[in-house]
Amino acid sequence: MSIVDTGGWPMPVKQRRISGVAAAAACGILALAAGCGSTPAAGKHEAKPIGSRATAPGSPSSASPADLKPVQGQQLRHYLLTADDLGPGYTQTETPDDEKAADPHRYDDMGVSGCPALKELGKHSDEVQFAAKTSAGFTFGADSTLGEELHSDAPSKLSAGLRRLMHAQTSCPTYTMTSGSTPLTVSVRKDGAPSSGPDAYAYTTTLTGPGGSQVLKTAAVRRSNVLVMLVGAPALVDRHIEAAIAKLPAS
Repeated sequence: MSIVDTGGWPMPVKQRRISGVAAAAACGILALAAGCGSTPAAGKHEAKPIGSRATAPGSPSSASPADLKPVQGQQLRHYLLTADDLGPGYTQTETPDDEKAADPHRYDDMGVSGCPALKELGKHSDEVQFAAKTSAGFTFGADSTLGEELHSDAPSKLSAGLRRLMHAQTSCPTYTMTSGSTPLTVSVRKDGAPSSGPDAYAYTTTLTGPGGSQVLKTAAVRRSNVLVMLVGAPALVDRHIEAAIAKLPAS
């Protein structure tokens, strides 16, 4: 599983130096601790989808949970938010086919220290690597960003992996992240679940470094065999998480 990268999105000058690291801290420690910055290469390790057409957003699947297979390619992208879903003022800056978003090495110069739970996560990377992934990114106004990731796998795999990931992400109130030689202090606060059910989590991350501070919120919810993560400005995540969940297949 990789992460939503805000590194290329327009931001105030004082925040540009830490924007990509902020995205990693908020939603993609996997890329640092668990080696999940890559997605399966075409034709390799990809499970076949259960049908030739994607289930309409919000519609239940005809397969039982135990039989559900990962949703792949265009079928998974079918569940992504669009600029039309978000409303006026949003511009899409990252597409599902963006080569930068799929680059497995874009966070190779980042590291984490001072959080044993994240170090432990790296020893069990297979538990948080899912079969399929797609993403999209948006800007709102001059400097607000919103990123979305969708992951798909068997429901039990998604549930266990998400639980382990969220535990690691929120176990340390503070720790240090480095981007190259630049240290950043990361503070994490758990937030209320964005939806009912056991597989719904949210937390807010504040990063402070030489370039200033940045606050991002992450919300993650699983429905059936698809997991959605939103990361970005807290107000934007709160505003659109329900719409993102509504596009997922029903449990």
